[in-house]
Amino acid sequence: MVKARPTAILVFGTLLIAACGAGPAPTAPTATTATPASPGAPSSTSPGPASPGPSASPVATGAVAASAEWAAVGGAKLSGGTALLDVAATGPRDAWAVGYQDSAEDREGTPAVLRWNGTRWREIPLGGGAGAHRLEGVGAAGPDDVWVAGNGPSAFAAHWNGRAWAPHRPFGVAEDYRLADVTASGGDAWFAANGPSGAVVLEWAGGGFRNALSTGGTFEAITSGEGHVWAVGTSETTTPLVWHGTAGSWENLETPPVPGGRLNRVWQVSPSEVWAVGQVSAAPATGPGSEAGPDAGAGGEGARPLVMRWDGTRWTRVEVPVSRGSLHGVTASGPGDLWISGVDADHTGQVLILHFDGTTWSREYGPLFRTYTTTQQYDETDDVAGTVLARVPGTETLWAVGSVGVGDDEKAFMLRR
Repeated sequence: MVKARPTAILVFGTLLIAACGAGPAPTAPTATTATPASPGAPSSTSPGPASPGPSASPVATGAVAASAEWAAVGGAKLSGGTALLDVAATGPRDAWAVGYQDSAEDREGTPAVLRWNGTRWREIPLGGGAGAHRLEGVGAAGPDDVWVAGNGPSAFAAHWNGRAWAPHRPFGVAEDYRLADVTASGGDAWFAANGPSGAVVLEWAGGGFRNALSTGGTFEAITSGEGHVWAVGTSETTTPLVWHGTAGSWENLETPPVPGGRLNRVWQVSPSEVWAVGQVSAAPATGPGSEAGPDAGAGGEGARPLVMRWDGTRWTRVEVPVSRGSLHGVTASGPGDLWISGVDADHTGQVLILHFDGTTWSREYGPLFRTYTTTQQYDETDDVAGTVLARVPGTETLWAVGSVGVGDDEKAFMLRR
């Protein structure tokens, strides 16, 4: 859908990945609306978008104040088209962000791995023999136990032991399998993958890979903890898909029927408190019960946010105070401190952050990364493509990474709260 925009909009902050050092921090207070809600029930009200400024775009990409809590942070300089697709942290002096660089319309790109040492981000090269174009996920159990998952001509994984990378090809040279995500805990690693016959979960244990689960549908994300593994995505009938594994046993858990629903990320607070987020896109049917119209895209203006919660017995859908857009990240320090990231379709130039304290939802927005111009290369050049979150264990610090723009002009960003 082409957006009609004027040639100028208000600027509340700017950040693209650049040389090391702090980027400009947003200065305007957030437009945060608190809405009482029980975890499994719809919110009583749904706040509308903030009033646009005098020169704001009709689609309001810059018409909401940025939160002063989220500061732009510079990173190691990446080249070409860049994006960060996942982030993980093991402590205040150890965090990892992965994605790609050197990307353009006429080339695949190369992997990007960045590490935070408590002072700055720097690149940790995978080595010339990596053979991957991009990394989709990172899982870190400790500073010397980090896994990355991605794809090139074939699926690619690598393990960091604190000194060097050890590369792996979980499916050999087969070109029809792709890795979507990875999680690491307790010396094991679990990978969400997809192949010609559907979704796959791989386990790394004892020095090798094994196929732990094969099923229909598509996996987007995986998480683990306390002996439990959760893999989420979308089913063959285009509804939310959740598989739960423990002690070598797997079960497909029933979710509320949401035609067009896809889960992009999952986080376990405890075995009886699990959250998954995504979006409702174009539904396969247009009759009663279909929530998305025919113009709903994978994460664009026609999509609706999707949040689901596991209470130890069943999955329920949770309403949030944003009516349009998509959700890409979720993390928590406990049942009363849940954070979700994504894109609000009414403010597509800024990162959306939702917080749930166990009773009330609130929302914050990151800085406006780019202003719209009539000469920009793509209609989405000034739009956030996606964002994911990581909580720093033992602290209240959060990292958010993602990218703004598409194609040749896509650039990665980092925010810290």
